[in-house]
Amino acid sequence: MGEDENDESSLSEDSEEESSSPLSELADQVTKRSKNSLLGPDNSSKPLSDLAESVQEQQGSREDFETLEDSSEWDLIDQSADSSKPREAADPKTEAILELVGDASNVLVVGPTDCAAEQSLCSRMMASQANTAVNLLLVTVKQTPSEQLSILQNYLTNPVSNTVVIDPQTYSTNRSSSNYDGPVDIKPVPSATDLRRIGILISKVLVNWEENDSQTVMCIHSLSDLIELVDDNQLVFRFLHVLQGRVESAKVRSHYHFDPDRHNEQEVKMFSSLFDTILTFDEGGKITME
Repeated sequence: MGEDENDESSLSEDSEEESSSPLSELADQVTKRSKNSLLGPDNSSKPLSDLAESVQEQQGSREDFETLEDSSEWDLIDQSADSSKPREAADPKTEAILELVGDASNVLVVGPTDCAAEQSLCSRMMASQANTAVNLLLVTVKQTPSEQLSILQNYLTNPVSNTVVIDPQTYSTNRSSSNYDGPVDIKPVPSATDLRRIGILISKVLVNWEENDSQTVMCIHSLSDLIELVDDNQLVFRFLHVLQGRVESAKVRSHYHFDPDRHNEQEVKMFSSLFDTILTFDEGGKITME
């Protein structure tokens, strides 16, 4: 608890200093970080396709988030297309790049939104390198949980131990969603602008999975959506600053989707500076690493 208080105090001091600086200087002030079951009746792991067949939009009651020990650090953030294309053979250059990425905690995935190349790369980033079961943590901003899981099922071959979808519900409520009676935990957030609540939910899931033997992987789809909906670059910057520390300490592999065509040059520079590992791709599937 003492360490959390120290972290909170340090982050509070940082936020006071950052609030007095222009946004263009925030990126330069951030310290670079180093790279670093579903069970059936026979106790065998089910494929992800079983999850995506029928996901229901769950409207569960609001949790008592303040009981989470590390929720105070999120006070800084307080504010009141399916693809049926089969998976193609792995490209040796892509495989080499992904091997270099390894277990990096926070990776920025830069490229066009909602194309087959993005969906394939996302699934590759969510897969276990040892082809073992994974815990999936998804933050979907403009897609329904069923849409995001359906995309993953077309590419992800790993078995899945646990799946949690944090769902800000920015999509139209009349969009179709089939029923799901399996253990996909959908945590609704009424507004995507409530970054504090999103952060607390992520922290709580990571704490709950600490003793789980499976590798935990996280996808934020997408950072560009959050930036546009929140419409406060400094707030999103602080959110990422705190989130990356939590992810790194929990030894989670996470990636964040970012479409540079949706942002100005200052925003691209600002948010890219938070990441030591950046993967850039095009619609043809060519991938480079910075």
